[in-house]
Amino acid sequence: MKKLIVALLGMLSIPLAVARPAATPALPVTAREQLNATLWLQRATEYELATLQVYRLATERLTTVIAAPGSAATEQWGVAATQFATLPTAIVVDLDETVLDNTYYQARQLLQGREYDEASWQAWMQEAAATAIPGAVEFLRLAAAAGHRIFYVTNRLCQRLESSPDDPCPARTATLRNLRVLGLPNLDDPESLMLRGERPQWSSSDKSVRRSAIAERYRIVALVGDDLRDFVDRSVFESRRGELTHLFGTRWFLLPNPIYGSWERELTSGACAPSMSAADCGAQTLKRKYQQLKPQPGVRPTP
Repeated sequence: MKKLIVALLGMLSIPLAVARPAATPALPVTAREQLNATLWLQRATEYELATLQVYRLATERLTTVIAAPGSAATEQWGVAATQFATLPTAIVVDLDETVLDNTYYQARQLLQGREYDEASWQAWMQEAAATAIPGAVEFLRLAAAAGHRIFYVTNRLCQRLESSPDDPCPARTATLRNLRVLGLPNLDDPESLMLRGERPQWSSSDKSVRRSAIAERYRIVALVGDDLRDFVDRSVFESRRGELTHLFGTRWFLLPNPIYGSWERELTSGACAPSMSAADCGAQTLKRKYQQLKPQPGVRPTP
């Protein structure tokens, strides 16, 4: 009898085990520190208002400071005003997170627990699905209507892809398609779009070489971007901060981007060794970020 009771109890336990709900899969951990930043860009009304504010200010400046003599590009400083006073005017803008909203790509990477990588980024670009940053399209159309040539200077990488073997620069093809969908100006001239690596001398993410190329034929009257390096090298800015800060809001217009940029790379430089796995690199990068926090006023973070 005792054996029978034990057997019956064992049989009764089977359906209970089968009926137990499965554990909810854990959300990805990798890149999770960028979750709030991505959500803020995608969902916060404050971000939308911030970008509209920047572009509204830039629009107001079209008829005042931007229309006045002088140049917004440090590459033209030191040149006699008479040498470029008769040149046509140009406005140079960055693309990603300045004109194009790529947070959809970032959201996908977060949901998959993945960091940025060039292959997935190229695939996202080929979709040509980025939407416009609030205020960008209206400003650029008004700027073009006011007679300024628009140049789109981006660090999107020009390289061949296995999926498009006959196209020497699929990133350019896809980017132009995306910009045309949004109705942006000055796209008929192929020189209006400048990608990293498109020419041998444009291999660097430093945009000064490309700005210099524009400055040979145009007076650059305004710059728009989401990274300090869209305006000037970080080291140059630090050494000339007092001289350059006043340009923001007059000829330089900076949009917020808490997800990525040269500011982040500067903080985490040297955290990873070439021999590290992706997981170890991610852990070291996160550790370095925590070390950069300032828990008290006036206390420098741990290097």
